[in-house]
Amino acid sequence: MHRLLPGRREFLRQFGVLALAGGWPALRGEGGAAPLPNPVGYATISWPEGQFKEALQTISGLGFKGVQTLGWVREAYGDSRVETLRDRLHALKLQPVTLSCSNVVLDPEKPRDETGELRAYAAFFQRLGGLYLQVTDGGDPRKRYLADAIRQLGARMTDMGKIAQDQGLTLGYHPHFGTIGETREGLGRVLDATDPHYVKLIADVGHLTLGGADPAEVVRAYHDRLILTHFKDVRPDVAALARKNRDLVEAAEYHFCEVGTGVVNFPAVLEAFRETRFKGWVIVELDSFEAGPGGVAASARANKDAIQKLGFQT
Repeated sequence: MHRLLPGRREFLRQFGVLALAGGWPALRGEGGAAPLPNPVGYATISWPEGQFKEALQTISGLGFKGVQTLGWVREAYGDSRVETLRDRLHALKLQPVTLSCSNVVLDPEKPRDETGELRAYAAFFQRLGGLYLQVTDGGDPRKRYLADAIRQLGARMTDMGKIAQDQGLTLGYHPHFGTIGETREGLGRVLDATDPHYVKLIADVGHLTLGGADPAEVVRAYHDRLILTHFKDVRPDVAALARKNRDLVEAAEYHFCEVGTGVVNFPAVLEAFRETRFKGWVIVELDSFEAGPGGVAASARANKDAIQKLGFQT
């Protein structure tokens, strides 16, 4: 398990002061304040593919209300098997919130028709009772793409958003370290090239922090497009590498850690939630991390405790 940083108690104290000053519900247990309104789920990416059923059981057992899954689930539970998974999620009281469309690349330099792939994801997730489809861009943050390439990328993403809406779903763009959306500038270029009616935002406080952006500022700037926020923390050693040279980060084996044990400014993020009245889903998505002796389940329990201390209800 990751050792709790010395500043964690101070982190929680500062959040309590911020909450009381801003009118946002205080930490759970402080004055009996009501929990934050956002439903909270967990992503199965933390577990190996072969432990998918165990992951769902653990997520449900910890009281999370929803789940995000990877794209391989479409192949594993396609056709008639989708009902089996839907019934299992219903029994576990888990809302299928988001599906990562892993096979949709959206490379600005190698445009290809990926609408068929997106349609397959949409049809599957609609049958499962899901809400959002997640896509990233396939660009390189170290390259400066011409405006026309970004416009074409945005148009392709908009077309995918229309397909998602035809199935009763919503498409969310997920800025990710290692893509154009790694930086604040890149994130803005991609979103500006899309139609806001069809392409929304799935923000990740860990990836935004690692790429040098301010997650709270992104929440405020795009609150009208924000549909979901990923919570994870950034390892202090990796954050230090990113400040020196972002290329050093790619050589690090692990990038992230449990909520409250890294450098993400969660009090500022929740203040932005309060100001913008964001009540959408929060998904704890812990990938590229080092599990301790207790394994992935222990990390999930630690994240649950941290989420509750922030004021969320699970």
